[in-house]
Amino acid sequence: MAGPVVNVKQGLLRGAEVENEFGGSFISFKGVPYAAPPVGDLRFKEPQPLQPWTGIRHALAEGNQCPQRDECSRQIEGDDDCLYLNVATPSLEGSRPVMVWIHGGGFIWGDGGSNLYGPNRLVKMNVVVVSMNYRLGVFGFLHLDHEVAPGNLGMKDQVAGLKWVRENIGKFGGDPKNITIFGHSAGGSSVHYHLLSPLSKGLFEKAIAHSGVAFNPWASVSKTVELAHRLVKHLGKDTKDPHKIIEFLRTIPALELAKAQEDIRTPEEISLSIATFGVCVDDKSAEPFLPRSAREIPADGCYDVPLMLGYVSHEGLDCTVGLTDEVYANGDQYFETRVSHGLCRLHLSKVPIAIKEIRKFYFKDKPFNAEVIEDYIQYTGDIEYLVGIHDLLENRSEAKSPTYLYRFFHNPPRKLSTTHFVEKDIEGVAHGDELPFIFYPAHFRHINFIEPGSTEELISKRFLRMWTDFARTGNPTPKLDDLINAKWEPVTTAAKNYMAIGAEIIPGVNPDQDSIQFWKRLRETYKY
Repeated sequence: MAGPVVNVKQGLLRGAEVENEFGGSFISFKGVPYAAPPVGDLRFKEPQPLQPWTGIRHALAEGNQCPQRDECSRQIEGDDDCLYLNVATPSLEGSRPVMVWIHGGGFIWGDGGSNLYGPNRLVKMNVVVVSMNYRLGVFGFLHLDHEVAPGNLGMKDQVAGLKWVRENIGKFGGDPKNITIFGHSAGGSSVHYHLLSPLSKGLFEKAIAHSGVAFNPWASVSKTVELAHRLVKHLGKDTKDPHKIIEFLRTIPALELAKAQEDIRTPEEISLSIATFGVCVDDKSAEPFLPRSAREIPADGCYDVPLMLGYVSHEGLDCTVGLTDEVYANGDQYFETRVSHGLCRLHLSKVPIAIKEIRKFYFKDKPFNAEVIEDYIQYTGDIEYLVGIHDLLENRSEAKSPTYLYRFFHNPPRKLSTTHFVEKDIEGVAHGDELPFIFYPAHFRHINFIEPGSTEELISKRFLRMWTDFARTGNPTPKLDDLINAKWEPVTTAAKNYMAIGAEIIPGVNPDQDSIQFWKRLRETYKY
């Protein structure tokens, strides 16, 4: 039987009614283009309007991901023709809340597809789910500090995707006046950037940021022009002229260019996980996405909508990757190198003295070895995630719209993190471990993250209810019952109210206060 057809602004789209693993079915449209393919002369240009098509376009397979190294095959895959989105809806009739997912991956890898972000759980909650791909790495974030390459094309892709949703989602049973953007890690920081950008205002009504905000040190980059010069020279062209750089890079095949952006990373950039291409100030653009750095934009300059944000209990757990006996043999040197880099990103002076204070606070002056690994995990999570997230809470203290904070602490028997980057014998809830409670990661369908009748299933039901109630109303707990038995209070100027999410949901105040106060004092003392 032929699938359902919708008439969007650019033409007719045919989708499919698909069986849902969690009962019933939903209507799916995959690989829907939302801007012109950024190929040929459109490479390194802002997203351009999509031309109409004739006939019925099939939307049955997910669109290309931006060129990147696949996490599983380790091959460079993808295509620079990558501006596609997916829509999942319970029905084409009606007007439901819309939830637009922005994937993470450090602005270098990832996509919005069902391998990690299947909509199956969410769509059961009577919402429309949208996920999008956008340009990554050099394709989306080449910056030459010049009008020919001002940067942030990947963020402008997201803006184009949101405009497409606003214009067309009513045809899919979605309410174009009730759109929530949500994302994880780099996707979470993207959500925050959309609250800051003049280009994004008016394109959504609510926002959710998982484990990432624009204030995190990894969420923006510097030395971008030097990096571009290094890339061009590596590919055989010796020029610093922005026009010639763009002209030359348009001749390089996409997969070759994706490989080159990896090859030019220095040993220091690799060992310290230094971001290369990413978000930056693009004030040379005719229409800047980020005219000033995130921290320079005053709080009253932000788009004031209800915001939910939070983190997991062991955000820094992935710092354990690569900690070998050889590293521990030179542990103090390893630690000081990494901490020095972290402090420089926070613009702190007197780094040696600050390092001593960090060693005393986190490690009680013990040497860096396997015995202090839990303390190192906490330090990494604090500096990479928690400090920036709590800064945003304070930044929004005068906002008219509510801000809701969560902390997820349940350690399930099967975790997303142990499938690819965290050793199985290290306890804790790592970066991204909450995602299978909200999405259905089809790539890992052989791993039953959530057993029927388990504590994990109960947690998933609570996540889905609170997240979709927030999308529906701007309040994650508008109604209390047996499932949601505690009221989630918003953050106030007097207290950082939050919801601890585990086997139970437990309201609390001022999470991780000791760490946050330590960093507040450290930055006040050593800020340059």
